[in-house]
Amino acid sequence: MKVRKLRTAILVVLTLAWVSGAGLLYAAETQDPTEPKAGGVISIPDRMEAEEQAVTRTVEGDAWYDRLQFSGVVEVEAAHQKVEYDDPEQENTKENDVDLATVELAVDARIIDHVDGHVLFKYEDDEVFVDEGFITLSGTEAFPGYLIAGRHYIPFGYFDSHFVSDPTTLVLGETCEGSVVAGYRIGDDLVDISVGAFNGRVNKAGDDDTVDSFVAAVVAQPISFLTLGASFTSNLTSSDALSEVVVDADEDEEVDPIADRVGGWSAFVTLEIMERFKLIGEYLAAFDSFNAGEIYDVEDTKERKPSAWNIEFGAVVVDSLELAVRYGGSDDGGADFLPETQYGAVANWGFFDNTNLAFEYLHDEYEDDAMEADTFTAQLAIEF
Repeated sequence: MKVRKLRTAILVVLTLAWVSGAGLLYAAETQDPTEPKAGGVISIPDRMEAEEQAVTRTVEGDAWYDRLQFSGVVEVEAAHQKVEYDDPEQENTKENDVDLATVELAVDARIIDHVDGHVLFKYEDDEVFVDEGFITLSGTEAFPGYLIAGRHYIPFGYFDSHFVSDPTTLVLGETCEGSVVAGYRIGDDLVDISVGAFNGRVNKAGDDDTVDSFVAAVVAQPISFLTLGASFTSNLTSSDALSEVVVDADEDEEVDPIADRVGGWSAFVTLEIMERFKLIGEYLAAFDSFNAGEIYDVEDTKERKPSAWNIEFGAVVVDSLELAVRYGGSDDGGADFLPETQYGAVANWGFFDNTNLAFEYLHDEYEDDAMEADTFTAQLAIEF
C-alpha cells in the first residue's frame, strides 16, 4: 500500500509540474477555451459556465416568458461490461444494455438585475427528481461578488473530463447539498475565491443536525489557457457516493453517525494548447482516516484514508472529432467502490451542432486484484 501511495504521489506531482512548466513555455500564446461537447461528465467548470451564461444573458422584455430560459440534455447509452473475479467461487459476469441514461431540463429565471433563480430537473436510474434549485445574487463590475443559496453542487473538486464515465475523483468527492456559497472574482475572472457552509448528510456521533460543514475553493487562470486551483471540505463523508458506503447507511433513513467527520482536499491543473490539445490532472483525498469498519464493510479490519486521482489528455483531430485517453485510480478505494487502477480511451464525434456521439472503453482493476472490469460504452447526446 505504501508503494502504491508513493507511486501515486510521484505521478501526480510530476504531471502537475509538467503542466505548469508547459504553461510557462506557451505563455506568449493566447487561446480561447475549447467549446464543451454535448453529454459526458458534467464538471464543476461546465456548471459554472452554464450558470454564468444564464445570469448574464440579455432579457428582451418585462413579460414573464421573456425572463425564462430553458435548456437541457438527453443522453442515450449502449453499454457492454465484462467482470472477472479473482475468487474462483465467484462467477464472472457479462452484461449489456441500451437505455435512456439521463435527461436534464434546466429552467433559469431572471427576477431583476442581479437576482436569478435556477431549477434543474433530472431523470436518472428510473427516477425523476430536482437535482438543483438555488437563487443567485450577482454583484456589479465594481464589486464582482456573488452569493448562491439553495441546493447545488458545492465548489469542491473540479472534475473536468473528456469522458462519458465519471473519473474516480468525481466519484469520491462530488457533493450536491443545500448550502450557501459566497464568492468574489478578482481581475476579470483571473482569480475566483469562494467559501460556503452546508449541513452534510453524515454527522459524527453526538453531533446535532446543524449547518456545521464548510467548503472553500480558489481557482486561478493566470493565462488564458492555464487553469489551476485547490479546494477543501470539512465533510468529505457527505459526498454523494461516499455517504452511500458508510456502514449501515440506509437510503430511507438518516445515515448512522461515524466516530468523527473526515475532511478532504483537492488540487487540479488543466492546460489547453492551440485550441486542440487539453491536459487534465486532478488529485483528491481525505485528510484523515476512517476507523476500521466505518466504510465499505463492517468487518473490514483496516483504517481507510481514500484518495483518487485522474489524468487525461485529449486532442481535437479535426474540428468535429476529439480523441482522449485517461489514466486514473485510487488508494483505499475498497473492493468495489473505486478502482485502484483505471485506464481507457474515448472518441467524441460532434457530427451535428449540439449533438455528440461518443465511444468509450475503460479497464478497471480493484483492490488486491479481487475484481477486474472491462466496459465499452456508446453514448448519443444532444443539448438544447
